[in-house]
Amino acid sequence: MTIRPVTRERRGRPSHREDLRLELLEAAKTVIAREGYEALSMRKLAEEIGVSSAAPYHHFPDRQALLLAVAVDGYRTMFADAFAGVVSSEPRERLRGLLMNFLHFSTANRRTFALMYESELVREGLAPEIRAEQDLGFRQMHQLVQSVCPDLSDHERGIRMATMWCAVFGFALQSNRAMIRTPQPEPEPQALAAAVVTQAMRLLES
Repeated sequence: MTIRPVTRERRGRPSHREDLRLELLEAAKTVIAREGYEALSMRKLAEEIGVSSAAPYHHFPDRQALLLAVAVDGYRTMFADAFAGVVSSEPRERLRGLLMNFLHFSTANRRTFALMYESELVREGLAPEIRAEQDLGFRQMHQLVQSVCPDLSDHERGIRMATMWCAVFGFALQSNRAMIRTPQPEPEPQALAAAVVTQAMRLLES
């Protein structure tokens, strides 16, 4: 009788973890949400899900590729939630809902939001994958803005939309950095966010 030697299965081999890429992506999202993108390394990710330190490289060539995948997933989730959560058929209310949902995402996913908008992926020029996601969101918002203020010229509408977006986006960044200050007593955060959106949308009035 021939006894075959028992070999230990090598951890992390893609052939033994068919869903390893998705598993790695989900683990990376968890680490980033918990500790921030700065804390993520390929080795730490491997330890997080119990695979060899080489396993992540079968699916992501380097750390930046992994961060990019998480950021793209964040954009898709953010836009899907933002538009799906708007039930009104009235353009102005749909735009208000979209902007409020954006602010909610930025607060509820503060560390992921930082990866999407403040990390090395965007500092030296947008990665093409991120530009594609942002362009998709811009086109959808622009359609709403056109419906809200159809009488404005394209030039004037573009200026007002850019100013509105700077106000809302800037509020999101400064809120996440705890840099928003108002006279005492300070409004409740959600009420302040709603007031900022209301003021920003006044820029679209003819």
